[in-house]
Amino acid sequence: MNKELKLYIVRHGQTEWNVLEKFQGQLNSPLTERGIEKVGKIGKELENVKFEAVYTSELGRTIGTAEIILEKNNFEKKKNIEKRLKLKKLPELNEIYFGEWQGMDFKEIFLKYPEEAHNYFYDVKNYCAKNVKGEELKDGLERFLLGLKKIVNNNEEGNILIVTHGTVLELFFNYIENKEADDLDERKLIGNGEYRIFTYKNGKYLMETLGKKL
Repeated sequence: MNKELKLYIVRHGQTEWNVLEKFQGQLNSPLTERGIEKVGKIGKELENVKFEAVYTSELGRTIGTAEIILEKNNFEKKKNIEKRLKLKKLPELNEIYFGEWQGMDFKEIFLKYPEEAHNYFYDVKNYCAKNVKGEELKDGLERFLLGLKKIVNNNEEGNILIVTHGTVLELFFNYIENKEADDLDERKLIGNGEYRIFTYKNGKYLMETLGKKL
């Protein structure tokens, strides 16, 4: 029987700054009640999936999301508490660093950085992260891919839970569709508390499902 490695990649639950339309980047804000509720539903959907390992970014919103999912997991419930899966925090899974934009809401960004804000949201091929002292999208994607490489190198088979962020995930989705980093559309990110399932085979990530039906 061939070994199979499945990656359950989740965007963290809704946060207070998501509601306020603030750029979080590598800053953090707490999950909202709605965010906690939706993540709990994901945990229920995945309650019979036996995870071999769990990876998150270093930020609290992904850590909290992973903890809620594991709390609902039947296999975790059956384990002795000392033997429960420990979260492995990888800086490579962190969100894009948005520099001077971090902590600012979208309206403020358009007022203070009209040209770069327009480029980022509507003409991303001309967006230059250096102008806001941020991380270039292609660099963030390369970082994220290095994190995934660590994960697949350390796990030959089984189900792996990964909790990360919206923008790096959208960059990853573009990557597996052979699109460029500057094909990003920030307005169309995967929703908070949603996930996708991938099989890793022969060095490639193959999307299995949209995460609605298992």
